[in-house]
Amino acid sequence: MSFIKTVIVGSLLIWAVATPAAAQYGGPVPVSDIDPAVFQIDETKFLGKKVLADLPLVDAAGKEFTLAQKLDRPTVLVLSYFTCDGSCSIINQDLKAQLEDIKDMSPGKDFNIVTLSFDKNDNSETLNIFKKNLKMPEVMEKGWTFGTFKNPDDIKLFTDNIGFTFFWSPQDRAFFHPGAFMFLTPNEGRLARVLYALSSGSKDVKLAVLDAKGGNFRPSEIIDYAVSLCYSYNYKEGKYTYNIPMFVGAGSLTLGVTSFAVSVLVFRRRRRMREVHS
Repeated sequence: MSFIKTVIVGSLLIWAVATPAAAQYGGPVPVSDIDPAVFQIDETKFLGKKVLADLPLVDAAGKEFTLAQKLDRPTVLVLSYFTCDGSCSIINQDLKAQLEDIKDMSPGKDFNIVTLSFDKNDNSETLNIFKKNLKMPEVMEKGWTFGTFKNPDDIKLFTDNIGFTFFWSPQDRAFFHPGAFMFLTPNEGRLARVLYALSSGSKDVKLAVLDAKGGNFRPSEIIDYAVSLCYSYNYKEGKYTYNIPMFVGAGSLTLGVTSFAVSVLVFRRRRRMREVHS
């Protein structure tokens, strides 16, 4: 299944879970005209864009903060809404499950996570209910911040700036939006990579964090960086795949070096044989 189909099918499955089973009881079935583009961020336009990191936000404790304060290390940004019955919980739960499979990186130490609501009606109460239902382990919770925009008018400004589109469907009584994990670079907060829930794995998350570091590694991360060179991001599939051109190039280089070495050895051997018989 192609990446686009995976995103659309996954989103529709999430919608189906979240929608009341009206048809089963003879009620009307909501009908939606869904634009597939809403489930994607156009990376050709928005990779490298700086997020609006200085807008005022409010966390679960009611304390004001900015995204800029979280950019001391790579940051995974997830845009959701907290009254969502299905998709947003699944998106954040999927990220949580992927993080649990990463043993040598942890939130708050190697990267930060920020889940922000794009719904102007969300508040401290809906935020804390949503957060509580995720049931995160304490070690993960320390590096994962949930927040709302202090000024509702900033929401559209923020989302448009990084190509995150969403719309409210009255007949479905739900927002439609990308299930995206957006990886931001430290300090500048540039969009470095986009992964999607249900189509990425823990390996992809780890590699995207390394991409967001932009070559600024600790000595202990050199091996991880070397391994990351074996992969490249596949835009069609929305995840990392083996870097085939690199393997082909490395194989060709190895073959060329080996052939040259063999040729040198054969030449020297023949020269010695001529010297012996002269």
